[in-house]
Amino acid sequence: MNSRPRPDVFEAMHDLMHAYRARMVRAMTAVHPELTFNEVRALNFIGRHPGATQKELVRHSGADKAQVARMLGLLQDKGWLERLPNAEDKRSRCLTLSGEGAALYQALRAARQTLSASVLAGCDEATQTQLLVLLERVRSNLGALPPDSGCGGDKHPPGR
Repeated sequence: MNSRPRPDVFEAMHDLMHAYRARMVRAMTAVHPELTFNEVRALNFIGRHPGATQKELVRHSGADKAQVARMLGLLQDKGWLERLPNAEDKRSRCLTLSGEGAALYQALRAARQTLSASVLAGCDEATQTQLLVLLERVRSNLGALPPDSGCGGDKHPPGR
């Protein structure tokens, strides 16, 4: 009889993401030693969604609006980002990578692809597809939960 507790899926995902992020930080540093993880996330989002607005980046990142604005200012000061007028909404700007920013994005993308290939070694295409489907199902289930579900409406765990 096996008395070991069944592993918690979310604990395993948490551990996986920490390990992956640590490796990704090392890979980012090799690409450009001064990059922060949040700058990389912004460059990746803008690289995948050229013309996105600051509001879309805030929604995607979950970060504070002012924090994102400061970071975008730094990216622009470094010459990696351009903020162009939005033809549809004069109050907002469209975010695009400069030539230098696009080259940096491509180097980061290549580093991420190399790391991903190493991490997924031994997983054939069908297994990777199955993993993506399962993760999307879990994400969809999470998104479908009412905002107050999960902790009985308490903001803090018991004992706090």
